[in-house]
Amino acid sequence: MRIENTNKAQRLEFFKDLYKCAENSYATQRDAFERAMKQYKGSTEIDGSDEAAITVRNITYEIVESQVSSAIPSPKADATSYSEKRGRNATSIEHLCRSIRKRLPFDELNDLDERYTYVYGGSVWYVDWDNESEYMGEVGGVRIECLSPLDFIPQPNIYNIDDMDYCFLKFISTRSELTRRYGIPEDKTSLAEYEYEYDGAVDVLDTVKIVTCFYRDENGEIGRFIFSGDLILSDLPRYYTRKKRICLSCGEDEEICLCKHKRISSAEVECEHVDTYGTEPHIEADIPYYVPHLFPIVIRKNTSAEKQLFGQSDCDFIRPEQQAINKLESRILKKLLRAGITPIVPEDASISLNNSVFGQVIKMKPGESAAQYGKVDTTPDISQDIAAAERLYDHAKRVIGISDAFQGVDTGALAESGYAKQLRINQANGRLESKKKMKHTAYARIDRIIFSLYLAFADEPRHLSYKDAYGKIHESEFSRYDFIEYDAKRDKYFYDDSYLFSVDLNGGNEYQRESLWQRNLENLKAGTLGDPTSPATLLRYWQCQERAHYPHARENVEYFSDMETVAGGETV
Repeated sequence: MRIENTNKAQRLEFFKDLYKCAENSYATQRDAFERAMKQYKGSTEIDGSDEAAITVRNITYEIVESQVSSAIPSPKADATSYSEKRGRNATSIEHLCRSIRKRLPFDELNDLDERYTYVYGGSVWYVDWDNESEYMGEVGGVRIECLSPLDFIPQPNIYNIDDMDYCFLKFISTRSELTRRYGIPEDKTSLAEYEYEYDGAVDVLDTVKIVTCFYRDENGEIGRFIFSGDLILSDLPRYYTRKKRICLSCGEDEEICLCKHKRISSAEVECEHVDTYGTEPHIEADIPYYVPHLFPIVIRKNTSAEKQLFGQSDCDFIRPEQQAINKLESRILKKLLRAGITPIVPEDASISLNNSVFGQVIKMKPGESAAQYGKVDTTPDISQDIAAAERLYDHAKRVIGISDAFQGVDTGALAESGYAKQLRINQANGRLESKKKMKHTAYARIDRIIFSLYLAFADEPRHLSYKDAYGKIHESEFSRYDFIEYDAKRDKYFYDDSYLFSVDLNGGNEYQRESLWQRNLENLKAGTLGDPTSPATLLRYWQCQERAHYPHARENVEYFSDMETVAGGETV
């Protein structure tokens, strides 16, 4: 994308106009998102009618929630062409991404991601470098957020994030954050765009809307422009190009400048001097900094759709059934509210009737018969309405591919073993496999971006720890200098980023834990782990159960480890 204007005011107007056009084009999609979320929350709206449903049976919420998975895919990296060094580097990448999974609140992020995906048809992951992050003495790290598609504005009519020239993210912040993070003077923060229109409430003036634009310039490099209302908060045309602060008077770095009147400015740096003394092979050269070439944004789709950036929303597919059920449930409730028992009494009866229970006693007159008294039961038959509603509910579940077994509902139709029930669940789960594949694809791209950011900005080695197949904890490290390769034809060094990313289906909890526990027990009984009576075999079995998160497995691992030590054997 070519930006002709270089003046600050002109650049601001350029990006504001670009954002306005993109937002207007996105209006129809945004309306669909909002409608889907209202449906998920139990909206009483009836399409094509001004009359709302008087009650809601929220099958949308039930169906969406039954699909939510807490499984977080485990990273896997492979070199495009294998060598011993590249194999070690691939393992280092996996350890890095795995440690980030543990360090950041991925359980919470996944919880948002799952619901966004099924309700909206997709979710937005924002993965970027944060220089302010500090962990165990390591400066800088990745910042990862899961955003609603409502907070993402794409380039119109482009359906792949890699093909876009630009896109926008919306954030809500505070006026004090504008001063702290972006250096905006307090008296200038009034120029920001407020989240809500001012209605006399004081707290409304504290929250502002921040718009971040990522774009590609004419050379394909990523730029970033951040604004709020009439304020430019940040303008970095070559966002991922290395920069350092130098003194314009002496040319030295800000940290070592001795000038009395420093004139500090930010300058781009193309190369770094690398000296890997003490390593094999020894490298001492000027090497270009690695520059990421992907937008820091990942789109997870629910299920793919033609000419759509996001996937298909489950809410859209079952909306007809949800609406019909709401009508039927409203009809059932109306019938029941009108129903009642109407007493029949003689015309000259000397009693009065009210709605109280046992509030009076009927005294018969001499010669009067109880047969003169009676009732009219106006309770309606709602069995057909209930049957129709259940039929629609079954339709909705079949549309999505959800069975009773998948939801954990025991129909009691068959007296079957636990294995047979698990098999039926797995078969039902197979219909939802494409959704799982889309999740794996998104996580693989997240790991690709994480790797590229650490390759570009992680100056010091990152110390990591991991647990091997035998339960032992090992120390490891990720160093971007391990990825330096030499191109003999062009006589220069470069950073090798040619790795393939996927997910390790054996490294996480992608399957039912109970099923893994059962398989481990079957392997123990079958002797595939060794002699079932041997402490070494039992240790191996409990290590497998610990990896599958079996309750209290750790205590058994320690117990059999001690037995091995006392027996003088080697710990497996």
